[in-house]
Amino acid sequence: MTIALVVIGVLVLGLAGFVFWFLKIRDPLKGEDFSKKWNAEQKWGWQLTLTPEQEQAFMSGLEAYDEERGCYLKREEGILKVYRPMMLISLFTLTEGFAARGPAAMQDPARAVHDLIMRYADAEIDGVIYYDDEWMGEDVDEIDGMDKYAFTDAMMSATSAQGVDHEHAGGYADEDNGYLTMGVLAKNPEHVARMYEDAFALSGPPVEYRNKLDVIKDVWLEEENPEYLAAHERAEVEKSKYVNTLIFCYQRVANRYRETRPEMQYAEPKDVLSVVMARMVMEDQSGYTWTRPPSDEQRKLALALLSNRS
Repeated sequence: MTIALVVIGVLVLGLAGFVFWFLKIRDPLKGEDFSKKWNAEQKWGWQLTLTPEQEQAFMSGLEAYDEERGCYLKREEGILKVYRPMMLISLFTLTEGFAARGPAAMQDPARAVHDLIMRYADAEIDGVIYYDDEWMGEDVDEIDGMDKYAFTDAMMSATSAQGVDHEHAGGYADEDNGYLTMGVLAKNPEHVARMYEDAFALSGPPVEYRNKLDVIKDVWLEEENPEYLAAHERAEVEKSKYVNTLIFCYQRVANRYRETRPEMQYAEPKDVLSVVMARMVMEDQSGYTWTRPPSDEQRKLALALLSNRS
């Protein structure tokens, strides 16, 4: 009987692991419906810069580009990842360029989107950053004894402030393609904080965990209250209107790390990277950009988050 229970437990853990791997890691759309990949929503801030008719045309232009060269829409962060040529484009920048083309963009949205992306490929501008999947260098596997995973971990640590009052605003690092995003938000506006409180009230009573299997069942297998999910998403969407996002190119961060390392030979890699990335923002060096022009408050907070290492 005991052996049978152990076997069942192992099978359940294996199934939970597969579900987690597919939905959170393997699935590039994180469980989204592929048929809705290019839907117009009038939801996120960059979408609201366009009229509903403009957004519909814009999304059809993105779909055409995806079929031709490949791109991936990061809606919440307001970023378009372009595969050919390799670059990240702020969706605020791209929608502004689309709207500026007026009736011509509406008549031929595929050409409008294609031409804008090709123009950004000629030179980096604010809101556009190039990335390189060979960011370490050709046939290079380590920098200062760190493989791509350790270097990524150090970069993420460099963006983690100690003692800086701020709101968590998300962030993502892609060690394979060589870019990092860092959300910047000083504090949720009061109405956004209330929206999160109202959503949490719908989440139900806390679950008592007796063992690891209970944790897996609650976190990965139990369905969330749909009312809570909807309320939480509304709060996330509203919060995103106040978040600005920094994007860093690994290749240029790595190059400056190599240049700076001799000056800080006894420092930990994350502290060297903190200095490197803060200098990039402070001196407006190439290799980073914002999804929107930053306010003075956002710029100061970003520098505080990057510079405040122990």
